[in-house]
Amino acid sequence: MIAQKIYISNTETKIIKQGSLLMKRVCLLLSSFSLLLFNTGCQKKPPASPDKDKPCCMQKVTINVGAEPGTLDPRKARSLADINMIKMFMEGLSRVSQDGKAHLALAESVDVSEDQLTYTFHLRDANWSNGDPILASDFTYAWKKALSPDFPSDNAFNLYPIKNAKSIKSGKLPVSFLGAKAVDERTLVVNLESPTPYFLKLTTMPIYFPINAREDKVNPMWASNVDSFVGSGPFLPSSWRHHDKLVAKKNAAYWDEKEVKLSEIEMVMVNEDTGTKLFETGDVQWQGSPFSLIPIDSIEGLKSEQKLKTHPFLGTFWVRLNIEKAPLDNSNLRKALAYAIDRSSIVTHITQGGQLPASGIVPSSMGLSATPYFADNDQDAARAHLTKALDEMGVEATSLPPITLTYNNTDRSHRIAQALQYAWKETLGIEVNLERVERNVYFSRVSHQDYAMATGSWIADFNDPINFLEVFQTKDNGTNNTNWESEKYQSLLAQSYFAKNSHDRAKLLKECESIIMDEMPVIPIFSFTMLYAQDESVQNVVLTDLGNIDFKTAFVAP
Repeated sequence: MIAQKIYISNTETKIIKQGSLLMKRVCLLLSSFSLLLFNTGCQKKPPASPDKDKPCCMQKVTINVGAEPGTLDPRKARSLADINMIKMFMEGLSRVSQDGKAHLALAESVDVSEDQLTYTFHLRDANWSNGDPILASDFTYAWKKALSPDFPSDNAFNLYPIKNAKSIKSGKLPVSFLGAKAVDERTLVVNLESPTPYFLKLTTMPIYFPINAREDKVNPMWASNVDSFVGSGPFLPSSWRHHDKLVAKKNAAYWDEKEVKLSEIEMVMVNEDTGTKLFETGDVQWQGSPFSLIPIDSIEGLKSEQKLKTHPFLGTFWVRLNIEKAPLDNSNLRKALAYAIDRSSIVTHITQGGQLPASGIVPSSMGLSATPYFADNDQDAARAHLTKALDEMGVEATSLPPITLTYNNTDRSHRIAQALQYAWKETLGIEVNLERVERNVYFSRVSHQDYAMATGSWIADFNDPINFLEVFQTKDNGTNNTNWESEKYQSLLAQSYFAKNSHDRAKLLKECESIIMDEMPVIPIFSFTMLYAQDESVQNVVLTDLGNIDFKTAFVAP
């Protein structure tokens, strides 16, 4: 920059002096006015902001996560609670923000080819928590590992938009054929099977996160211990008393560390009743969704105290049916079970959070189907399908064996299970045994198809109907677990990837959902809402319709 001299004339000097005297008088008047406002108590307080140096503003939050995480390895995460916890400690190419959209994170920029088949990500200068640089090869290493046929990764199917990913997971191609390449340390090129308009949204998911390759090769169990955990996110696990408490500290090596206000997040693992009591005593600042539940008996009280908050939630609660277990191998029997349920009664008297009865697996708010696939609590239709089923199986109703319904060990799941048991007995005369199990046991049983019927749910990873429909693309999909698949369904789903416009695509996806509702490998019950209690001092928490909760920019106000 060239230095430039500024000359001021005598006349200008006089004007400046007069202006200076006038400014002094104005400032004196404003000072007197401000003092008057202060003394009369009319001064408005400035907006609350974090102040880490003051004891009253200690930047620590305690939340109830309900139970021990199943895993902190992003390649193996399945439950929403695990996914949200991992997102505290790990980060990928993009991150979901307050608007629910994907914004670049570890990627500083991205170039997309004209045919929408090639994404070139340019990584920012960022480090792992142990000081290692985050490399483009850390992404390809993580993806190839998750796609290895012998690696347990229920969500690996979300990598299938990448060229050859599906063939690699099925063992038809070696991992070296994956359409992802680290061109250099900070350039990652990804080639897709077909144009995928939601691909950037996919990169917010843990399955797309990088893994510190050097650490993983030395210690494959690095994610199970705080001493060996290597993260890329805003926080790091610092202490972990299993089945009791996990404490996270701010990650000083995080690339966007200046935006992180909280110094500590304490995650207690208690049931919903204890969590609500701790919230009422001020020992917990966040209780309920998306980590835990609000006890049914506490909902009305929290509502009356105006402490209960609700938030839209793109998820569906359903019952999975193992169609290889008789008599559930009969589609008419499955329909009979579906039509006999009084969903309106369940959401009114049990869940009580503004949930909507569901007749399809895709939430109605996604706009895939404007009309229900079947009527709620249609007892006549239920009995008619039972009669067809008995004729097809050649048995009498009295000879049907009891069917076992397995569900997660929560009070809400138990009450829903009781309502289902009652409906099936009263309307169809079918005996149902209830099996209540701990969360980790539940996930293990469902993953290994060791059940007949099981309550469950699916929460959208990104806002698109295909995220629900791809779950049932093949029976060996790690999140299907019903043993159901359909060639026609697969064909329609494949056609949707190449649809020329959104109208044609939506039509194909609706046909897919109608096939599922006709064959009924899952019985939809209701669309979710999130219920939670949040301390007023905890501000700027990001909570999205996808159930993503992010404390990256949160702070505790004085």
